[in-house]
Amino acid sequence: MPDTLACLLGERPRAPAGSRLRCPHQSCRSVARVGLLLVLRAPLPRPKSLRRATRAQRRERYRADAEEWATARERGVLLDVPVEKLLPLLNAAGGNRLPILGQLNPWSDGVLVHEDLPQLDADVDRLGAAAADDTERGLVAGLKALLARWRDEPGLTLHWYGD
Repeated sequence: MPDTLACLLGERPRAPAGSRLRCPHQSCRSVARVGLLLVLRAPLPRPKSLRRATRAQRRERYRADAEEWATARERGVLLDVPVEKLLPLLNAAGGNRLPILGQLNPWSDGVLVHEDLPQLDADVDRLGAAAADDTERGLVAGLKALLARWRDEPGLTLHWYGD
């Protein structure tokens, strides 16, 4: 199970040797690798801010998100991408010159709408051409499968959640 999802589910992932990265979730004190979570989901209304929420409310929100993401993984609409694998591949494929993926910030959150799909397809094709090893080719295959699923369900939006 990917560390980001495991963290949200309350499991404590092990840190890679020499890693000092802290989990981004305020209620979690485990160590996790940096990852980018891509999820296909229905468009959401503007979420309530948890800025003034109690710890219990924050934990409940994270638990609800984790349950939703576990279900999304089972349905094949979630992809957990390790940033340390994605960034070198993005740089090899053109970096900032990619129209969609070049503008993606893996340390923030964002949403792509269905109209972005053709440009995103082109970006993923360029990633596929630049993939040098099996790990990178597996990452591109996962992205292509997610985009194929998105093509089949045009009412969804692609959300990314960075660390």
